Amino acid sequence: MKNKKVGVFIIFIAIIGIAIGINYTKNNLNSNFIAYIPNAADGTISVIDVKRSELVDNIKVGERVSDGIGTTPDGKKLYTGGAEDGKVFVYDIKTKNLIKTIDTGKNVHGIDITPDGKYVYIASGALQVDDEFDYIQIIDTKKDEIIKTIKSNGKSPAHIDFSKDSKFAFISNVMSNNVSIMDVEKSEIVGNVKVGLMPNELEPSPDDKILYVANVQDGSLSIVDVEKKKEIDRIEVSPGTHGVAVSNDGKYIWTTNRFSKSVTVIDIDEKKVIKTITIKGEPNHVSIVPKGRYAYVTSLKSNNLTVIDINTYEIIDEIKLGKDPHEIDFINIK
Repeated sequence: MKNKKVGVFIIFIAIIGIAIGINYTKNNLNSNFIAYIPNAADGTISVIDVKRSELVDNIKVGERVSDGIGTTPDGKKLYTGGAEDGKVFVYDIKTKNLIKTIDTGKNVHGIDITPDGKYVYIASGALQVDDEFDYIQIIDTKKDEIIKTIKSNGKSPAHIDFSKDSKFAFISNVMSNNVSIMDVEKSEIVGNVKVGLMPNELEPSPDDKILYVANVQDGSLSIVDVEKKKEIDRIEVSPGTHGVAVSNDGKYIWTTNRFSKSVTVIDIDEKKVIKTITIKGEPNHVSIVPKGRYAYVTSLKSNNLTVIDINTYEIIDEIKLGKDPHEIDFINIK
């Protein structure tokens, strides 16, 4: 009888082991992505294999590289910039070869691609009030040519995100404390929304009805009703709120806070911070791995990527990057 019980126990443990293995496999299948991260101060792009949680390559661009980066949805092309020299560089992702250089004639800060992959938006912002930094340029990804240059009615446009259907672009204006809403098809600004002080990164909710904006100077998160084009709430977060990411289910907002050296998790229903995670260096940008369970956080000064489990809030890995890492973009390697 004792041997029979032992046998049953071993089978039970084996079943648990198989279940854990299946769960682990599912998590890994949901992490079949490559991440690209520009390192502004040394002009490189770090390439991270998400599944292996490992730095697999560095692409040298120039002396300095822009804060923004964009990859086409088909995973074929990567867009980066030369920052102060006003150039956008187009790379073949597979070969890592430079295939085109586009001279914008402007400062290059934010670089973002519409979800349908048709257009690249370039924001010329800097932490200065001057007309030369108030432009948004649009690149056609088929021709890799600038098709429109728009003078913003905001000051120093910095970062851009889009509605999931690619109909609207949302642009943060760091020196005029507002967000511009642009009709992508018409290439026209259709609204401006006053938010907190020095709005930086921004991201819409999964249903595109709400826009979340990280405000650096007053350490807050603005909540904007997109249809009404109006800020409907503002949550006090932590000093230096700079980056923002929305969970896949839209229930939680993650922010990076430069001055408090932390990452915060906000319950959007409760409208309050439910978790604060201390990070090495100066937390800069945050992105959640598509379909995955990890948040990626870049940090200045420590020059690393911190990987956080979004379910347990535990730091599970730290990966060394180049100098001054910024935004994070993913491609599905399928």
